[in-house]
Amino acid sequence: MTKIYLNNKLVDLTTEQEIKRLAEIEQNKKIKEIKIAIKTAEETKKASAKEKLLALGLTEEEIKLTFGI
Repeated sequence: MTKIYLNNKLVDLTTEQEIKRLAEIEQNKKIKEIKIAIKTAEETKKASAKEKLLALGLTEEEIKLTFGI
């Protein structure tokens, strides 16, 4: 059995509560991984866009001022 602090008291979780807690932990891990993947994809797309703009002849300063990247 898992023990947790609830209202500053150490209590035992029931089997049902423990299963629910573990499921919530797993769900939170998956959500965190998805958020990281989305952020990474966005950063990759920004870098790609910046490289394409540089290839077109824009300067770093022009890109930053116009697009904020």
